[in-house]
Amino acid sequence: MPRELSPASGGRRRAAVAAVVAAVAGLFALTPGAARADGGLVSADPPAGAVLTAAPAEVTLDFDAGVDEGQSHVAVLDAASRPVTDTEATRAGSTRLRLPLRLGAPGDYTVAYHVTFADGTSATGAHRFSVGTGVAPAPLDDAARRASADVVVDAHGHGIDGFSAFLLFVDGAVLAAVLALLWLRPRGRAMVLRVDESRT
Repeated sequence: MPRELSPASGGRRRAAVAAVVAAVAGLFALTPGAARADGGLVSADPPAGAVLTAAPAEVTLDFDAGVDEGQSHVAVLDAASRPVTDTEATRAGSTRLRLPLRLGAPGDYTVAYHVTFADGTSATGAHRFSVGTGVAPAPLDDAARRASADVVVDAHGHGIDGFSAFLLFVDGAVLAAVLALLWLRPRGRAMVLRVDESRT
């Protein structure tokens, strides 16, 4: 009795699906790492809200995971949000960053950081301490906290470089083209192959 078999016409669809998967993987590979849900910071010295009589020699930040020193940045800003440091933070151990300081005037200072961890996630934050004023620093609201952290991010050019942006565009174009082909492909009747089982 003859039996109808569908040919290997699904190969084109499988290839298209594979192209979509590859394009999506490329998009994820080029996007920045996700932010850590818990912020990542364990402790800081000086701590948030500290009232100091003398300027500290350095700022240290301890995190809950190993940090990528080359992709992590710390800055100390004055009351006008101007950086008062011109050096990069260095790693002390796998989870600590330290930044030498030389502060010349009393006032409120903001520690802002953008840290990338070894697993690709990141954390951004800011806190204040005061030096020589005898009073607690002005609190940081959410807008001021974001603005302080943005100073660090913008100063060090975090984001997608030109070549990665081009690849991101290409991946997006490939994804759009494949989806269009899948949507517009003919939906005619599939060819069948008749096999006469009586001959087997």
